[in-house]
Amino acid sequence: MPMMMHSSFSSCIAAMPAPIVLVDAEGHIHAESEGWTRAFRSLAPQADAAAPLFDLIDDAEGAWHDLITRCLRENRTLRGTQRRIIFVGAGPRWVDWTMRPMQPADEVEAPPERAMLYMTDRTSERHTDRLRQQVEARFDTLLDTIQEGALLMDSDGVFRDCNDTVPEIFGRPRSEIIGSRFSDDKWNGLRSDGTPLANTEFPFWVAYYERKPVMGKVMGIYPPDAPPRWIRVNARPLFELDEADPYGVFVCFEDITNEQLKDEALQTSRDVLSSVLTSSLDGILVWTALRDTRGTIVDFECVLVNPQGEKLLKVSTEEMVGAQMLELLPEHADQGLFEAFVDVVRTGQPYEDELRLADTEGGMTWCQVMAVKIEDGIAVTLRDVSERREAAQAMSVANEKLEQRNRALRDFAYIASHDLQEPLRKISAFSNLVIQDYGDKVDETGRHYLERMEDASRRMSQLISDLLVYSRITTRARPFEDVDLNAVVNNVLNDLSMRIDDVEGTVRVDDMPTIEADATQIRQLLQNLIGNALKFHRPEVPPEIDVTTAVVSLDALDRNVPVQANCTEVCRVRVADNGIGFESKYTDRIFTPFQRLHGRSEYEGTGMGLAICRRIVERHGGSIAVQSVPNEGTTFTVWLPVRRTPSSNDAPPAPTQHDQSTTETILDE
Repeated sequence: MPMMMHSSFSSCIAAMPAPIVLVDAEGHIHAESEGWTRAFRSLAPQADAAAPLFDLIDDAEGAWHDLITRCLRENRTLRGTQRRIIFVGAGPRWVDWTMRPMQPADEVEAPPERAMLYMTDRTSERHTDRLRQQVEARFDTLLDTIQEGALLMDSDGVFRDCNDTVPEIFGRPRSEIIGSRFSDDKWNGLRSDGTPLANTEFPFWVAYYERKPVMGKVMGIYPPDAPPRWIRVNARPLFELDEADPYGVFVCFEDITNEQLKDEALQTSRDVLSSVLTSSLDGILVWTALRDTRGTIVDFECVLVNPQGEKLLKVSTEEMVGAQMLELLPEHADQGLFEAFVDVVRTGQPYEDELRLADTEGGMTWCQVMAVKIEDGIAVTLRDVSERREAAQAMSVANEKLEQRNRALRDFAYIASHDLQEPLRKISAFSNLVIQDYGDKVDETGRHYLERMEDASRRMSQLISDLLVYSRITTRARPFEDVDLNAVVNNVLNDLSMRIDDVEGTVRVDDMPTIEADATQIRQLLQNLIGNALKFHRPEVPPEIDVTTAVVSLDALDRNVPVQANCTEVCRVRVADNGIGFESKYTDRIFTPFQRLHGRSEYEGTGMGLAICRRIVERHGGSIAVQSVPNEGTTFTVWLPVRRTPSSNDAPPAPTQHDQSTTETILDE
């Protein structure tokens, strides 16, 4: 009966599809299922069919033998997972196992002699897990290696993982990113045009919602308390095998903030350039060279024209862009412009000229044409100078009329120096002869009248002479040259030495620089200023005069000082005295011709000296000013350019034949 029971049980095991084997303590196999034979017996095909379990497996350490012995001894079920087992002739396998002690039903009290071993092969799953772990490890390594941000979002829109680059770009710690949802208030996005981007339009959510990849999407995202960062996003939904809905989205993005800012700056530059082109008063055209097979430029094609260019050439942008120069504007070849433009491309040297430019309607406009090379072409600027040329022509006519008037003035100067002086000299001479020859026949009153007549004629002659000097400051001026002011002031002091001695005056002079000037006029200037200081001294107070100089940079000069010459340095000359002075309300009046602050009986002179000084200073492009306090003294300050760029205004006009005369003439009688 027990044998029948074992036989029946073995038959049941053999029929089972699951991998089951019935073994005793020595490892002898008493029964095995079809599943065992199929799963494990095939791993050791060289083994005898009746071979014990320990001949099929490599149990050198006795681990499986100990498990069977323990199961039978303790008479209890044992279990294990992912246990390594090596079949002879095959590689290792990994199994989940259950071992249960078995005993005949009629021998319940007897210890079990056999154990039923149930095994499930988990080798493929273990390999799969290991492969997944390796892939994940490699994936993590890859994420930590790449410079782009990598982010994993699940199906609920929650960020589950990211690499170290993501916190750097988002400006947030990892703890604020992982576990947050894309729709949280902290995530504020921008479209590429700078307008707000709704969270539902974020590329990673669009990829999940539409079940397809989103590639190269540009968006901005705000870090806390910082300007937006711009990213270019690739988002790909992740699917389980045979699943229609993604279980997540893998997002990879690069920081393109600098690139975006450059693009914005470039766009701003384009907008500014477009505004400049549109608002420019000059016509601007860009032409690219057209070459034949030998590389020779045979024409130019227009690629850009601004509105002013359309106006000057009387052609629309649609007609101009894409058109060829010689076809649209054949006159350019006749005027030599085409060859000039070819030379610009060939040599790189700019071209500039003024000419009457033909338009598409046959009209002509005076234009200043400027061309520069850009790549394999030219940029041409057309400036309408018609009004300027008309103004220049009108100015030329006005200058001619002015020159005629100047000649008339110079003729008048001749008359003043000769024709008017001659009668005065005769009046003075004859009155003097009357006094000498007939003085004893004329009473005291008559003699007084004759003396006043002679004095008046002498003053009139001096007045005419001063007026002539004033008028000739520009008409008889000499070209500028290096003038040593030390030498000039020494000559002046020599000329004034007798007057200085007469008034017991003192003149102190600093070391003075050399400047570019008209030596004769500078001598006249200093002589007038020092002479005035000697003349207008206080009674019983010997005059003290200080002449000081300093060279001042034009940049450091007070803006109220009107220096008109083109220069970098200015010489400041000061002539200060301790004389009678005057009230400040007369400051402008004293430089006006024939203006006097004192009567002739007090101080001699014609009132022309300071007017001549100002005219000389202005001719040199400088400035003169005065400060004075009554009964304390006067200080004249003169600013003169040290070096200046010559201009046409410096050159005196050609003298007429009358200008060859001098102020002084000798009386024949």
